[in-house]
Amino acid sequence: MRVLLVNAFHYLRGGVERTYLDESRWLAAAGHEVLHFATEDPRNLPSPTARHFAPAADFGEAAPAGRLLAQWPRALWSRPAARAIEGLLQETRPDVAHLHAPSRYLTPSFLRPLERAGVPVVMTLHDFKPWCTNRILFARGAPCERCRGGQHWRALVTGCVQDSRAKSGVAMIEAYAHGAVGAYRAVRCWIAPSRFVLEKAIEHGVARSDLRLLPHGVEAGTAVEPGVPRGPFVFFSGRLSLEKGVRLLPALATHLAPMPVLVAGEGPLSDWLANEARSAPNLRLLGHVEDAVLAGLRAAAAVVVVPSLFYEHFSYAVAEALLDRRPVVAAAIGAIPELVEHEVTGLLVPPGDADVLGDAVDRALIDPRATTWAEAGRERVAALGDPRRHVEGLLSIYRETLDRV
Repeated sequence: MRVLLVNAFHYLRGGVERTYLDESRWLAAAGHEVLHFATEDPRNLPSPTARHFAPAADFGEAAPAGRLLAQWPRALWSRPAARAIEGLLQETRPDVAHLHAPSRYLTPSFLRPLERAGVPVVMTLHDFKPWCTNRILFARGAPCERCRGGQHWRALVTGCVQDSRAKSGVAMIEAYAHGAVGAYRAVRCWIAPSRFVLEKAIEHGVARSDLRLLPHGVEAGTAVEPGVPRGPFVFFSGRLSLEKGVRLLPALATHLAPMPVLVAGEGPLSDWLANEARSAPNLRLLGHVEDAVLAGLRAAAAVVVVPSLFYEHFSYAVAEALLDRRPVVAAAIGAIPELVEHEVTGLLVPPGDADVLGDAVDRALIDPRATTWAEAGRERVAALGDPRRHVEGLLSIYRETLDRV
């Protein structure tokens, strides 16, 4: 089968790209022809269709609102992306297109050429972009569904897009425009990586018959441990942002002192966390670390914490820790409870409560049952996220979508 995988970025940037790149590799290893469509970037990995990638753009958090406004037409509907994929389709016709996260870098504009060419489209729900103005159903420090039912004006009032009313205004207009033209009408099947996401999509109007449940594949790697600290430590890895529960980490470090709390990652709260670490010497910020180092740190951690405040769609941080047989303490929110069952595969805590989080970590450090929970967690993730089973699930969805043409 010839599969076109679509994502804004073609290099490892976060959980979305991990899924996209893993699926690319696994499908190719299973003998399928894999094509890609993304934006141009010097960090991109090799691709047989790289010459057809869309021109680069900058809509990141560091980009000023003025630049976003200047690029507004492209942020709403990218003609460069549509022209780029037309060039790809002139050269080859995929059997199916699998969309991950196009974001503002591609916009849904490229779906029109796919629709005209008769290429069936499936999409993995990495976020709630089709229905949520800021994608993650999160605003002002808590889960948010103010825009439910297409009330995107509430995003402007809330200022929920990168804490900017200007950017929220652009996102509001984008959401209304995409809704008016049926931007995602070409998507014939939505892939939900968790039951939570599947049910939430139904709540937002997606027909149950158009949804398929397929958890992300998770591959066990060989941990490499260069520079891993001696002695026990608690570990957090991920984007340093409000929705990931990062503001709880200084209080957690104070609670656990002198136990080291190691933090790997970068994000908008990096500077704030560095300032907080001055008064919490056991809170150690590692910044960005390479995958091999990250694997070594995770495998050596006494406890892995995942204190998310928003609706996690799957949580690689949880899944990979469990696959490494690490005791996990995580927030009971979104899809996390599908991986962490309290006192069975780890410990769950209410999101946002630093004291309860600290007490749970204390327990995980001393409770002799923690190793049993971790082993049960490994078995759960190994079964749920087996790469071969994941590829079989993908191919089944692709074939079913093709049969519906």
